[in-house]
Amino acid sequence: MTEFQQRKIVIVGHVDHGKSTLLGRLLMDFGKVPQQTIEKVRKTCESRGVQLEPAFFLDAFQEEQEQGISIDTTRVNFEFEDHRFLLIDAPGHLEFLKNMTTGASGAETGILVIDGYEGIGSQTMRHLKILGILGVRRVIVVVNKMDKSGYSQARFEEVASEIRGHVEHEGQTCLSVVPISALKGENLSAPSENLSWYAGLPLLPQMVAHTTATAVSIAEESEHEPLRMVLQDVYRFTDERFYAGRIISGTISPGARVFFSPSGKVSTVEAIETFPAAGLNKAVKGDSVALRLKDQIFVERGEIISLPDQTPEVNNEIQAKLIWLNSEPLNWAADYLIKVGTAEVSCRLEPSNSVFSQVGNGDFVDVDIKMQKPISFDRDGRGVDKLVICTTYETVACGAIATPNPSQKVQKTKSKNIVVEAGFVKREEHEERQGHRGTVLWMTGLSGAGKSTLAKALERRLFNDGYRVAVLDGDNLRSGVCADLGFEPEDRAENIRRVAHMAKLLLNTGMVVITACISPYEKDRRLAEEVIGEADFHELFVFCPIEVCQQRDPKGLYKKASGGQINDFSGLNAPYQPPTKPRLRLDSSTMSIADEVEEIISMMKAHNLKPAPVPIGARGDLVGKP
Repeated sequence: MTEFQQRKIVIVGHVDHGKSTLLGRLLMDFGKVPQQTIEKVRKTCESRGVQLEPAFFLDAFQEEQEQGISIDTTRVNFEFEDHRFLLIDAPGHLEFLKNMTTGASGAETGILVIDGYEGIGSQTMRHLKILGILGVRRVIVVVNKMDKSGYSQARFEEVASEIRGHVEHEGQTCLSVVPISALKGENLSAPSENLSWYAGLPLLPQMVAHTTATAVSIAEESEHEPLRMVLQDVYRFTDERFYAGRIISGTISPGARVFFSPSGKVSTVEAIETFPAAGLNKAVKGDSVALRLKDQIFVERGEIISLPDQTPEVNNEIQAKLIWLNSEPLNWAADYLIKVGTAEVSCRLEPSNSVFSQVGNGDFVDVDIKMQKPISFDRDGRGVDKLVICTTYETVACGAIATPNPSQKVQKTKSKNIVVEAGFVKREEHEERQGHRGTVLWMTGLSGAGKSTLAKALERRLFNDGYRVAVLDGDNLRSGVCADLGFEPEDRAENIRRVAHMAKLLLNTGMVVITACISPYEKDRRLAEEVIGEADFHELFVFCPIEVCQQRDPKGLYKKASGGQINDFSGLNAPYQPPTKPRLRLDSSTMSIADEVEEIISMMKAHNLKPAPVPIGARGDLVGKP
C-alpha cells in the first residue's frame, strides 16, 4: 500500500442507468466477490429465468432483487493500483432519496452514471443538485451502456456536451466524461477496442488520477482553510477535561489559542490526544482528536472550535436550500429540529419567497430557518455549512446554509438640504486644553456581564485622574433618545448607529466616551467603528459565561426570557456574536472591578491616551481664538 488515504466516492444517477451494475462488475472482475456468492446468484437468476446481473452482488435484500431497484446505500471498500477507495452505490429511485443523501454526504467526488442510449433522465438532474447541496463539487461523468447504442461516438459526444453544461450550471467541476459498458466490463480498467475513438483514460485510471490530484489539493487547502472543529463531547478524567471532536477543515497544533462559538470562550491548546494514546504535533482535516486545554472552561456539545481571527457566524436565523426527504409534506406550522455540526436546536421553517406552497418528497425549497437559540455555522462550502432537519423520530430534509439575498428594503432618502457646518472649535484644541486625547471605549458583552458597573467605576477613576469623560449606557439611552426602538435586528442596528454618532460628537470635543451596550451583532460594531474611526475605536469585550450571567440576573431578565416573557434576548433566543479581535478582553467572572479598571487604564497608557500636563500658556493662548 502507498501513503494515499482512502478516498470516498459516491455513485449516483437515474434509476436503471447502471450504478449497481458498475460496482458489481468492478468487484467481480477484481476478485472481490467470493466464488460461492457468484454461484448462488447465478442459480437464483436461472431459477427465475433472468440474465445474471453484476448488480445482484450488491443488492443484499431479496426484495431488491425482485423489484430490480436498490433500496439501501451499499458501501464497498475497493483497491486499484495501491489506491484505496470507498465506493458508495446511492439509490436512484425517488422513494429512497433519503438513503442517497446519506451516502453522498461527506464524499469528495461523485460519479454520475448516465445511460448513453436513453440519455439524461429526470433523476440525473435531481442527483446532480443534491451532490451540489451536499458539497460534492467534483464530478466524473460515466456514459454507460455504450454497447446498447452501438458504441456510437456521435451519441457519446452529444450526451457528454449536454451533461457538461448542466454540471457547470450547478457550479460543479466536470473532471471527465468516460464512455463504458458496465455490463460487459468495457473501458473500466483498460481501453476497449469497441471504443477506440475515445482518447482519454479508462474509468479506474481516471479515478486514480483525479483522486490523487484531489488529495494533494485537499492537503494544500487544509493548510489555508480556517480551523473548524465540531465539539462532540467533553470528557473528564480526574481533574482534567478533554474536548473531543472532529476537525472539519484547517489544522491545529499545541500552543494555539482557540475560540469557542457561540459561547465566546477562549483557551490555549496544551496537547492533542488521540486513541490509542499518542500525542500529536498537528491535527488536520478529518482527524478525530481530543484537546487538552490550559484553562478548564465549561462548554457543551454543539460548539465550534476555531482560531480567534477565523470564527464562524453566530445567529438564530439563517437561509438554506433544502431537499425534502419525507413522504409527509413539509408542515409550515410545525416545530422541527435543525442539526448543524453537533448542535441541535428547535426551529421553524418559513418560505424565503413568503409563499407557503406544498413541499413534498424530493422537492427543493429555499427556506428561512428561525431557531429557538443561536448556533454557529459557515456558508458556501466553507467549514460547517451543511444541515439536516428532523422530527422526533426521523430525518425529513437535508441541505446547505445559503448566503442571504441582499436586503430588498428601500433605504430612507437622505435630505438634500443639509450642509455640514465648519468652524467649530477643533478637536485638537479641546485636547490641548484638556491635556489628553479623546477616544471611545466601546464595551460589549451579554446582559449581566457587568458593563454598566464597570463603566461607572471607570468613569469615576478617569474623572479623578483628570479626564473629561462621559458614559453612554444602553438602558439609559433606550429610555430616551432610543425609546422608539425595539429589539429586532433592524432596531438593534439603528440603536447602535445612533450611539456611534453620539459618541462621535462627544469625541470631537476631546472627551473620553465610554459606551455600555450589548451591541450583539458584529456588523453593527463594525459600523460603529467606521463612524467613530478605527484609531479612536477601542472595543472592550466584557466577557462572562452565560451560565454566570443567568445566576447573577441583576434585572431579572434571564428569568423572564427563559419563561417566554421576553423575545429576542441576546444569548438565549437571539444571537450574541462575540468579538474575535477586541482591543481588550475582560473576564468579569474571574476579575474584580478594580482589576478590570486597571487593565483598561494600562491599555489607554499603551495607546498614549493618558492625561498630560497642560502646556504653559496654552489656556491663555486659546482665549479669543475662533
